[in-house]
Amino acid sequence: MSLTLLVAQEKWQDFDQAWSELIKSGGPVDDLVLALRVLGEKKRLPRALATVREHAAQLGKSGRSADAARVLGTAVAGGASAELLPVLIEHAAQAWGAQPWYAHYTQISGLLPGQGDGRRAWTQFERLIWMQKGNLLFHPGGWGVGEIEELHTESLEIQVRFKANRRDRFPLQGAVEIFETLPEEDLRARHFRDAEALKKAIKDEPLDVLKAILMRYSGRTNNNAIKNAMVQIGVDGSSFSGWWRKARKLAETSPWFRVIGSPAKGEIMLLHAEMDPMQDLRRSVGNLPTLAMVLARVRDQLGSTKDPALRGMLLDVLEERTRESKSKSPTALAAWLLLRRERGSAAPELLAILAGALQEPAPADPAQAPALWSLFRSLESLQDQERCLLALQDACGDNWVAEGLKGLKFAPAGLARPLCEALLKEGKASELAAQYKELLTRPLRAPDAFVALSRLAEEDKLGIRLEPPLIRAQALLSLATYLFLNRKQEASAAASQERLVQMLVGTKGKDKDCVLRRLLKGATHEQLTSLQTTIKRGVDEDIDTLFTEIYMRAEPTVAANADGGNAFWEDGRTWTTKKGLERRRGELRHIMEVKIPANTEAIGKAAAMGDLSENSEWESAIEEQRNLTSRASEMEQELRNVELIENAILSEGFISPGTRVRYLEVDKGSEAEISILGPWDTEEGSNGEGASMVSYRAPLAAGLLGRREGEELSIQLPSGMLKVKILSVKPVHFA
Repeated sequence: MSLTLLVAQEKWQDFDQAWSELIKSGGPVDDLVLALRVLGEKKRLPRALATVREHAAQLGKSGRSADAARVLGTAVAGGASAELLPVLIEHAAQAWGAQPWYAHYTQISGLLPGQGDGRRAWTQFERLIWMQKGNLLFHPGGWGVGEIEELHTESLEIQVRFKANRRDRFPLQGAVEIFETLPEEDLRARHFRDAEALKKAIKDEPLDVLKAILMRYSGRTNNNAIKNAMVQIGVDGSSFSGWWRKARKLAETSPWFRVIGSPAKGEIMLLHAEMDPMQDLRRSVGNLPTLAMVLARVRDQLGSTKDPALRGMLLDVLEERTRESKSKSPTALAAWLLLRRERGSAAPELLAILAGALQEPAPADPAQAPALWSLFRSLESLQDQERCLLALQDACGDNWVAEGLKGLKFAPAGLARPLCEALLKEGKASELAAQYKELLTRPLRAPDAFVALSRLAEEDKLGIRLEPPLIRAQALLSLATYLFLNRKQEASAAASQERLVQMLVGTKGKDKDCVLRRLLKGATHEQLTSLQTTIKRGVDEDIDTLFTEIYMRAEPTVAANADGGNAFWEDGRTWTTKKGLERRRGELRHIMEVKIPANTEAIGKAAAMGDLSENSEWESAIEEQRNLTSRASEMEQELRNVELIENAILSEGFISPGTRVRYLEVDKGSEAEISILGPWDTEEGSNGEGASMVSYRAPLAAGLLGRREGEELSIQLPSGMLKVKILSVKPVHFA
């Protein structure tokens, strides 16, 4: 039983009894010293002074003057009566008076008769006696943890070794002001002694680490202090987040911890005795201020425990709070749907919400969602939307199939797929096929439903003869563009986009379920060029990358015939590698998605300043807009007229884009080697084979193009004429 925790939790009767037992047993005083420090922080030391005197006297009689001085000194430092100071000095002299450093330490600290500030005197003296070889200190100014290597009593200095064997000497007078003493159980000390062992404890024993932090703060602290403590041992960012989620969940179900508040702004307390974690968790969840917070906590806990009793308790709390709220908000609906899934039956309140929505009159505009489907669409979580299938069946009974078919086009992203699959099981393939054919020509009318129906169609589950692959590809790519451009404005668009990308691309575009690769198999270059117009408006990067690969492989271009007479690089197209093409497309995306939106915002801010005739900020922003749009237009035109060097067929010994050329500079007598690639490939500096990369449009490469091994020629460069002899020509090896 910890005296410190009893004080921290103000269990005064238990504390007094435990202290009396400690005095009788003559046990160690380390925990008591910590408890007295907390008493001082709580301004409750006066109640303990009589026991302090009694305990110190007994320790002195037992020959434990050092322990007596520690107990008295801690009480004095905590603000106890100055009457204790003479007794403290007496015990200190008995404990350490024979040491050669004692006189110096009492002078430095002021622990002398007649001194007024006993609190500061003991604090500094205690730190001074800690300054022994092998003990650890913490330097808050950035040096971190260090070990005392040497104590020089003659010069009153210590030598400290920090990480990376950095050493320095400090005068004791300054050291007591600068350093914090570190016990071995402190996480900073454990990290210094054996960082790997602590790293393993962080992973395997998160509660042990959490307990060490709490003991540093007398058994109770907040989330920020815990985060700062972990940062001091190098655990921050995602590493801290992962550990904190695990530690907090374990603490919530541990009998030795009490978790208070939210993960972001809560506190954690170390308990002095076991308690029922379920009762504590029930109280913690039940006391959260909003239903949204209760729902989030219950979801989090349900995901981490399989204990039936604990799950039942969490659901009881959620049901109580949801019922008390008397709300019909999306949060309340999500709570009732979670309870419906977990308990297998719908609560009367959920049925009432659904019945009320069904009874509302149909909207005059057939394109507007009926009340029930609007209710389903109000839910943000895909999991909550998916649970609406059960709600639909509860609300409509045997008529749910008809209602599901009628409202499918209004189903949110999370509901569309399970609803389609449920209707398919009910034998409604023909009705689903009819809706699919209708949406194939108007995919933007119901994106969520079209994505779900397209998956069934592509898996041949609708039992219909499908439209030609290019027509389906055009519809899906048009929808992909729409969802990509609207993903930030519409929450549902982001969810549908994710599912559409998964269907079209699969895993890295290589799976057998990669629909886009199958739809475009056998498409001609001209057909793909037509589809490329849709792609250029903007799509998800994975779709973009896969389409580019398919497009570039559609018609490999014959680069040069056997006699080298076909100078393919002069056909007006831009030749580049895959990496160069991706770099250029990335530059265009950055302009379209970052620079142009930022410029638009700048124009708006400048216009808000007033008179545009004398507004230099506005004029500058407008000029930048012209430059950006012109640049984007040029880049788009470039990218419409691109071929891949990897697809070129090269003639042996013939210099063209895609070759590595070694040549002799005749006048200097030195050799050089270059790889001739595209204009967007030269930023990387080297092709990994030791040769510099040069654009085929650069003067040096342009002068070499079309030449063969063994030829000598002169090339006009900006710096003058260069005479070279071609030594070897080899193809570049692409990864």
